[in-house]
Amino acid sequence: MTGSKCRTAEDAVAVVKSGMTVGLGCIGAEPTDLTTALWARGGELRDVTILTGMLLTGYDFLTGPNAGAFRLRTWFMPGTLLSCSARDLRADYLPLNWTQTARMLAAAHIDVAFVQVSEADAQGYHSLGIHVGQQLPMLRSAKLVVAEVNPRMPRTFGSALVHESELDILVRTDHPLIPFPHRDGDDIDRQVALNAAKHVPDGATLQFGIGGIPGAMLAELQTLNRKHLTIYSQLSDPGIGLIESGACRQDGPCCIIGEILGTEDLYRWADGRKDLRMASAFETHTPNALARVENFVSVNSVLEIDLYGQTNAETLGGRQVGSTGGSSDFAIGAMFDGNLSVIALRATTKKGASRIVKQLPPGPVTAQRTLVQVVVSEFGSADLRGKTMRERAEALAAIAHPDHREDLMRAAADF
Repeated sequence: MTGSKCRTAEDAVAVVKSGMTVGLGCIGAEPTDLTTALWARGGELRDVTILTGMLLTGYDFLTGPNAGAFRLRTWFMPGTLLSCSARDLRADYLPLNWTQTARMLAAAHIDVAFVQVSEADAQGYHSLGIHVGQQLPMLRSAKLVVAEVNPRMPRTFGSALVHESELDILVRTDHPLIPFPHRDGDDIDRQVALNAAKHVPDGATLQFGIGGIPGAMLAELQTLNRKHLTIYSQLSDPGIGLIESGACRQDGPCCIIGEILGTEDLYRWADGRKDLRMASAFETHTPNALARVENFVSVNSVLEIDLYGQTNAETLGGRQVGSTGGSSDFAIGAMFDGNLSVIALRATTKKGASRIVKQLPPGPVTAQRTLVQVVVSEFGSADLRGKTMRERAEALAAIAHPDHREDLMRAAADF
């Protein structure tokens, strides 16, 4: 590590002045030594904008004595982690899909970027490790880059590699990466997952979200003996089992991903693997990138879908609780020949309310009806392609929970 660039975390964050914009690595790659030192300066700073995504350490820096020091500008709504809304915090939500987020970061006026990297190799290349998708465009647009160098950051390849010449200040650290815990699915999740897995053929390039249903789907793909799969966009703990079962490609990268979200076991497993190809969002999410992907299958969940086929993955009761993320990018990418988008959801909420509804309440629509192709619940599969409005509504009502199905079928008859 270049000695002249080395600083303590406290010295490194001294470059931040009032009124600046700080781009911040997020999810498991949050540089926590740097953020801890920065939040400690709250008493001497005013109106510092923090531009970032999901912070697993929370948002306490926006409250209490630091209330006037920092303002959050985020593409991942903190309401998903806190019981307060953006109005209660000094926070602004950016309603952007993944492509738009990458373009915003590439064009942003970022004074300082805080990132976390692996140790350098003999040629001076560090790795961004588990978070490349949005971190790389952020790093490249920043005027000054401060990097925590952590031996526990997995060394990943592809677009993850950045030369030490791109890093202005280095902070030596050694702490565990923040885990992103995996939730095992229950019996209902597993039935939804099986219905989704049936739409994934051999040789598919498979994108999936996080949670109980996607994890269960990967197990079902092994049961169905699928082969020659490629994992796309992100990797979580259940992906290890799919890869080690032999279901994924052996003649090229088994994963083309921007993020690795999981436990310490996953991070250790990913270290040094040449069959994981890390990529920026420009390489995975843009229409141009997705047009080059053959046999692409996207499987994502939503909060609710209406009989028109419109989805909502972002709001509950008019309150922002989630983000668009890459789901709308992938719905567009699934429109290319040979590709497919699958919406996978449980038919009801924990309180028994139907998640297949007559019409979405007022608020944002995540995917318009023309982009929704196949919808699965634990009660079956609804293929909406080529169907009339009434046929679509009837197909969706048919996979609703029996407690709500008759009412939805009556509503579908009026379409």
